[in-house]
Amino acid sequence: MRMVWAFALLWLGLIVESTIFEIPPMNAIQPDFVLVILILVALMRGPNAAVLFAIAIGLIQDICYGSFIGLNAFAYGVVAYFAAAVFGQFMQRNLAVTFFTTIVLTFVHLWIAYGLTRLFAVTADSPSYVLTQSMVSMMINGIVALMLYPAFVRLLARPRHSRYDMTSNAEG
Repeated sequence: MRMVWAFALLWLGLIVESTIFEIPPMNAIQPDFVLVILILVALMRGPNAAVLFAIAIGLIQDICYGSFIGLNAFAYGVVAYFAAAVFGQFMQRNLAVTFFTTIVLTFVHLWIAYGLTRLFAVTADSPSYVLTQSMVSMMINGIVALMLYPAFVRLLARPRHSRYDMTSNAEG
């Protein structure tokens, strides 16, 4: 059931970023909700679910809004895998690790997308423009990750099982 919630939240993130944040007062800030939610899913659910969701939502985004099919599916898949790999190195969930991973992987995602669009001559943006845009996106996505982290921990985290049952030993 938690996986259904995760995909529904990815879908909702895609809808919100492609509708509400395209209206003129809100389009000054453009958070990548899909990327942030994918990173949080990678933290809570591991690499298999994260990569599967990344490819699915990336293909949906490519079909609906993309310039060619496969760009976001590939970029989100790579980012989701590396997010889960980074989180797998740490013993516990941590807000600071989530924040820094979100910042770094936002940078990686934007440069993968830029590299592929540049390779296939879809964009003519200069690297300095993409660097400026990636710095702004890193800050915005980091703030969004900080705001969404507590809710996602409650919603998607696996329950931790104790090795010893503390309730049966409460008498003594």
